[in-house]
Amino acid sequence: MLDFELLRAFVAVADCGGFHRAAEQLNLTQSTVSQQIKRLESETKRPLFRRTTRSVALTDDGEMLLGDARRLLQLEEAARHRLAAPRLSGSVRLGVVEEVAGGSLPSALGRFAALHPGVKLEVQIGVSAPLIEQLNAGRLDVVFAKRPLGTSKGRLVWRESLVWVAADTFDLVPGATLPLALYRERSVSREAALNALGDSDLAWEIMYTSPSLTGLRAAALAGLAITPLPASAVIAGLRVLGAAEGLPRLPDLEFALYEKTRPDKAAAALAAALLTLAHGPSRPTI
Repeated sequence: MLDFELLRAFVAVADCGGFHRAAEQLNLTQSTVSQQIKRLESETKRPLFRRTTRSVALTDDGEMLLGDARRLLQLEEAARHRLAAPRLSGSVRLGVVEEVAGGSLPSALGRFAALHPGVKLEVQIGVSAPLIEQLNAGRLDVVFAKRPLGTSKGRLVWRESLVWVAADTFDLVPGATLPLALYRERSVSREAALNALGDSDLAWEIMYTSPSLTGLRAAALAGLAITPLPASAVIAGLRVLGAAEGLPRLPDLEFALYEKTRPDKAAAALAAALLTLAHGPSRPTI
């Protein structure tokens, strides 16, 4: 039978696209993760990754194993929780950014609530920086947010592309001032967009601001402006813009889990449950 720790390392490398990021996610050294993958390849007698100096990609055998590995890890996680879950009580105050509040997050919270009916969940939707400040001030217990640029705090859950998007019908006129729709102040996506534009020669103007992803997406769909969104937030009616349209590349977003310094058992259990989203069958779809 395949070792679950080896499968967990395999899925992490596949999801993160490399050994360094997978090691960070698993709180292991890169050499340990590399050894685990070699052991798994030895046990399966199949090469699971194509490695170059610049990238790591799944082989055909790796693609076939990935789905089975995810299902086995989910079954193992569910069985372990059912058999060993402590009877917890109290309340946990969770702060999440809107980008992860949909998709697979509600189902993860539902599973947690079913396992721990004595724990009351209080969920607050907000923007990364204020949520992290509330955590540091003791007003939240766990925060699931975008990492502020240039920081490495929190436990990495996943990474995804930040992309420029506009309505399918939006006409980007070369040389014209670029109309922008951005979050209000102190947003990771806003800062990333303005930094990228600041390093370019493009003329731009903020035409629309919103405290929510829904508001930004509505502005883009209406053709009022272009906006930076996580790749998972691009929906029908929007198209991705990039270098072909003369726009600067945006940095990847990192979604991370933050906990208070001394979490109680209920908060620690919720954080552990949310970390499993990194191993889910797909990223949260917004």
